[in-house]
Amino acid sequence: MVARREPGACPDGAAANASMDVADLPLPFAWTLAGWIVAAPLLAWVAVRSDWSRFRESGPTNAFLGAVFALAVLWSMRGSVGGDFAFHLLGSAGLALAAGLPRALVGGALVVAATTLIRDAPLANAALVWLTLVALPAAVARVFLATMERVFPPNFFVYVFAGCFLGAALAFAAGALAGVAISVLGAGTPSELAFGERAPFLIYLAFGEGTLTGMILTLLVVYRPEWVATFDDRRYLTGR
Repeated sequence: MVARREPGACPDGAAANASMDVADLPLPFAWTLAGWIVAAPLLAWVAVRSDWSRFRESGPTNAFLGAVFALAVLWSMRGSVGGDFAFHLLGSAGLALAAGLPRALVGGALVVAATTLIRDAPLANAALVWLTLVALPAAVARVFLATMERVFPPNFFVYVFAGCFLGAALAFAAGALAGVAISVLGAGTPSELAFGERAPFLIYLAFGEGTLTGMILTLLVVYRPEWVATFDDRRYLTGR
């Protein structure tokens, strides 16, 4: 767990706040309130407006619930550098590509709720966790895939390597760097520590996120394409 900086601590104490995951950061009330003001109506809107019809079948439903459980486990497998910089893989991009963006936002909220309770992290920070580590990466992944679809002709390898591998890596980098930025602006972490020493580790980890996401999505589109909402057989296999 990321340590908290006591009032009056020396600047070096802020080193413990350098984290991509804002769940444990001692953030000002204004920051957490702003997070809830943005996150709560957005989550409510996507939950109501999402098309849940495909989950009338047991296959997609079980796949979605299994993915949410897998992400909760993935978020629990945390690494650290120097004992004060915590990080973990996200899987938010993969969930957005498999389930679709609106359903991924709802599933990601379940992951944030579960991990917040398990880790006994401050509930006030949960909205910012969802915005930075779920909503932002999921949106980046979907926008990047849509861009690749406009730039390149329909092709299976474009979907896998550009949309899944590269898109997931960029999505992870965006979410992780957003979390680090909040630790600097909201928790007082020195920018030279956060971006000079810690952020490079996240860039390396982004390649791991992209590789894991790409491998899982590749297996799904080969064996269970009906479980992947963003994969269209007619478009990527026949070019129509």
